Amino acid sequence: MPTHLDKNPNADPMCACQSLSPRLWCGFCYFCPAMCRLLLLSIGIGLFAQEVRIRIVPEEYNFGTVTQGTLVKARFSIRNEGTKPVAIQDIKPSCSCSVTSWERREIAPGDSLPVQVSFNTAGKIGRQRKSFTILSSAANSPAFFYLAGEVQAPSLYDPANPD
Repeated sequence: MPTHLDKNPNADPMCACQSLSPRLWCGFCYFCPAMCRLLLLSIGIGLFAQEVRIRIVPEEYNFGTVTQGTLVKARFSIRNEGTKPVAIQDIKPSCSCSVTSWERREIAPGDSLPVQVSFNTAGKIGRQRKSFTILSSAANSPAFFYLAGEVQAPSLYDPANPD
């Protein structure tokens, strides 16, 4: 019975399909080295991407219902779930009514970085959802977390002075 080299004299003798069976010919012998390199490259990229990942806890903080003009504060934590340190380059709020406070440092594997955020509700009414963007060296950068809730207009009724 002919081998794949008999059917294709230009085939690579180190072809993966020949190593499976000397009598097997897959028809891709010419492409096997390139296919193997592509497969190894994609596996390598996948493994690298899994090494450095961050997770934000909580991903969304619901501050409930507040009166307009209230300064809402919340604390988030950025956790390094990878096997290498993560550098946080920036944390950007979606608008100027929100600010962040955090220590600029690398996050070691398994460690967390606390982030304080505040949202000034002055001039805001209704459902609010403010986003924060984390730019980092992690594979899942940019990452996002949110501050959400309802802002109500101040009441004109004063129960201490019903008149």
